[in-house]
Amino acid sequence: MEQIILEVFGLNINEEERFESYDYIEKFISENVLSWDIAPDTEVLEQTFAIQIKELSNNELSFLLLHSGYIPEFYKHDSSQETLYSKLIESLVCEWAIRIGFEDSYLQKQKSNREDITIKRGNSIIVGDSKSFRLGRSQAAPNVKDTIKQKNFSDWLKPYRDNDIKAGLITFPSLMDWKNKSKAYEYFTDNTLPILFLFYEHLSFILLKETLGFQSLFDLISDYKNIFQESTSSSATYRKGIETKLFQDELSTSFEEFKTLAKKILNEKVHHSIKRIEEEAVLTKQRITADIELLTPEKLKKIAISSTYQNQYGQTLKQLTNIKKFRTD
Repeated sequence: MEQIILEVFGLNINEEERFESYDYIEKFISENVLSWDIAPDTEVLEQTFAIQIKELSNNELSFLLLHSGYIPEFYKHDSSQETLYSKLIESLVCEWAIRIGFEDSYLQKQKSNREDITIKRGNSIIVGDSKSFRLGRSQAAPNVKDTIKQKNFSDWLKPYRDNDIKAGLITFPSLMDWKNKSKAYEYFTDNTLPILFLFYEHLSFILLKETLGFQSLFDLISDYKNIFQESTSSSATYRKGIETKLFQDELSTSFEEFKTLAKKILNEKVHHSIKRIEEEAVLTKQRITADIELLTPEKLKKIAISSTYQNQYGQTLKQLTNIKKFRTD
């Protein structure tokens, strides 16, 4: 795969270096947050990350974008780690927007009822929402409501009612996409409010190709009513519509080849993630075994009783705590 990556991305990177890229954001977090006992300063960390990724070449950033949007499995759900990772994905998308010509783009600091990313060039606005999910989530694809709330985009665009071009953008990890059909695509093909739904592979390809850039998105938005004359739940119809418009003529063949490579890269990332989880599982079991072997029989008995009790009655105890906390005077 090294030769194809060299031809497409202009990067001479071996397997080990690709693995470093797959873990790039996670490594940044581990190196810059030494303790999670207190909540990290997300804004300062995002600014540090933004400065760091500005040092990457377009080709390096393009490769990083392609495989981004997958929350590390080692982060607890709804944790500070997960929140920070999602914030850094926003920073990555903002840097992408700046590099393709939306030089006035910035991250929103006012998070209440505002977009994640304000993608701006002159008097034209795209309100951006970057999505990240776990590879190990319990569903093959997320719930539609976790991906798009059309009213949110309408509300986000209200402050920009006097701007020339207005649209929404959701950036999304392709391995989480719905198969064949979804209610979500009815929103994405609703031409009354263009909401672009782009995979990180799309962002990666747009950055690689100098002939694309901001104008390709403006042209797509301007032609939305012709591309989607009626809404549809078909993912294939949506993909064909936006990709035909974005990647015209010789770029269409180039993008098809790019998608084939992207699929291989993402597959390698998935297997890299699987290997890391399996290796950590072995180490965790070894640590637990070593700790238990040091315990006395009496201590083991107490642990077994406590664990069994929590397994059988723990949920009810939580409910009891909530009743006392919220339902009594």
